[in-house]
Amino acid sequence: MNVFKELMLSLYDFKSYKEFIKNKRRKVFLAGVVLMVLYFSLTMIVPFLKFQFKTGGFVKIIEDYVPDFKLSGGTLWVEKPVEYEKDGTYIYINTSPDTSFYDADEIGEYLTDYYQVVLMDSEKIIVKNKGEITGRYFSDFDVDFSREKLQQWVPSAYLIVTAFMILAFLFMTALFFFGVLVVALIGMIAASCMKYSLSFGQLYQMGVYARTLPLLLKAIVSFLPFSIPMFGIINFGLSVLYIVLAIQKMKESDLEKPIEFVSEQSDYFR
Repeated sequence: MNVFKELMLSLYDFKSYKEFIKNKRRKVFLAGVVLMVLYFSLTMIVPFLKFQFKTGGFVKIIEDYVPDFKLSGGTLWVEKPVEYEKDGTYIYINTSPDTSFYDADEIGEYLTDYYQVVLMDSEKIIVKNKGEITGRYFSDFDVDFSREKLQQWVPSAYLIVTAFMILAFLFMTALFFFGVLVVALIGMIAASCMKYSLSFGQLYQMGVYARTLPLLLKAIVSFLPFSIPMFGIINFGLSVLYIVLAIQKMKESDLEKPIEFVSEQSDYFR
């Protein structure tokens, strides 16, 4: 049976878990990786591709929203003033010769209505964040930067995003297998209470498949505009429930075998 069919069966066929524990470890590991690829694609890759199609990518964003600018020799020049105000955030950039903001220690009383503020003139930047106000002169930075250089960095930005995606996938996969470890430990308690003998390795293999539906639900919930209280506990609880139901099916299957044997023997002696 291939991995994809097993993952499908793990959603609704609790009898199939008895076959899952017979799988080789590398196949179970592959099932976990495939499951994580699906989860990662839904929660990370699809939103990124959606962002790309919606905005046109980093190049298009720079062309549409970033005005021409140049920072060189401690002086900032911006093609046109930039002003943004929303949800307690205020950003104002104006490098014209007749514009100069107050120094950081003098500006606080004028910006009490905003939680976050960024002000830039040709000489300095002033930032207010969570009530703390700081300011620095561009001459303090040894920077030579412009809109043209920012555009040249776009390919590097995609490489950084790709590297981040790979690292994120490895981290999330490691976290997944650690989560299965927790499910298997709770499964041991459940198996003991149900008086059914299973090794930790078998419970771990069951735990990988028992995470299929909860992980898909977790992916779906990530798209909701609101959070579900204690969803993490509910999510792992569902995995444990799958193991309990699978153990119950195993017990029922084991009880049926002696009955069939007795029936066959009685037919023989007739």
